[in-house]
Amino acid sequence: MSLYAGNKLIISSTQQAIKSVVIRGNLTAATISNATYPAKNFSLSTNSTQLYTLNVWLSYPSTYTTSIIINDPQAGSNNQYTSYYVSAGDMNLTIFADFQPEPSSGQGVPLSWSSFFGWFSQFGNAFPIWIKILYTVLGAQFAFVGYRWIKFEDEKRRIEGHLPPLDRGNRIYMWIDVVFRTLLAGFIISLALMLGETVIVTVAQYLFFVTLNLFPLVDLFSLFFVAVLGLIIYLAREGLDKFLDLKPMMED
Repeated sequence: MSLYAGNKLIISSTQQAIKSVVIRGNLTAATISNATYPAKNFSLSTNSTQLYTLNVWLSYPSTYTTSIIINDPQAGSNNQYTSYYVSAGDMNLTIFADFQPEPSSGQGVPLSWSSFFGWFSQFGNAFPIWIKILYTVLGAQFAFVGYRWIKFEDEKRRIEGHLPPLDRGNRIYMWIDVVFRTLLAGFIISLALMLGETVIVTVAQYLFFVTLNLFPLVDLFSLFFVAVLGLIIYLAREGLDKFLDLKPMMED
C-alpha cells in the first residue's frame, strides 16, 4: 500500500486482538505507537520516504473486525484502505507500507542545508557500510599522498627550474587524477572482495556441501555507481588534457 510521507498507518480492531507486530525497515525514521499488547490499535508514521514491512498477528476467541486506515494529519481525514472480518481465531497480516514523497503543489520547494544533508543521508544508505569504510580510508590515504605529491612536484620545479611551476589548472588536473586513482583502487579492491566471497561460498556449497553464512559483500549497485563515476572523471581528466592542455609537463 502507498502512503505519503507524514501520513499515519493505523491498524484498528474492534477487540483487543492485536497480539504482536514485527516491523522491518528504517525504525529510526519512524514513529510507532506505544501500546500494551494485546491491543485494539496500532499506528506507524514517518516524515520521510521509507518502505516498511509489517507482520501483524491477531487473535481473539470471538468475532472481531480489523481495519487498515490511512490518516492524513494535514487534511484531518481518515481513509479506510481495507478491512477484515474474522469469526474467531487467528489472523496474520503482512503489510508493505510504501511512504512516498508528497505530490508537488506547484510551488517551488525551498532549498536548505538540512534538506540537502537529508537527501545525502538517504542516498548514502544505498551503499553497504563496508563500502563506505573502504572509500573513506582510501579517500583519506589518497588525499594525503596526493597532497604530498603535488606539493613535492611544485617545490621541485621551483628549486630546479627545469620545468615551469604548477599553476592552478595543473593542480586541478592533478587532483582530478588523484580522485580517479582513488575510485579505480576502490573499484578493484571491492570487485576482488566480492568475487572472492562468491567463489568461497560457491566452492563450499557445491564441493564440500557446506553452507557458509558470511557477511554479504556483493553489491552490484556500488560497483555500477563507482564505474560510471570513474568513467565521468576519466573523461573529464582527458578533456582537460586534450582541449585545455592542463596536464603538467613531466621529466622523462
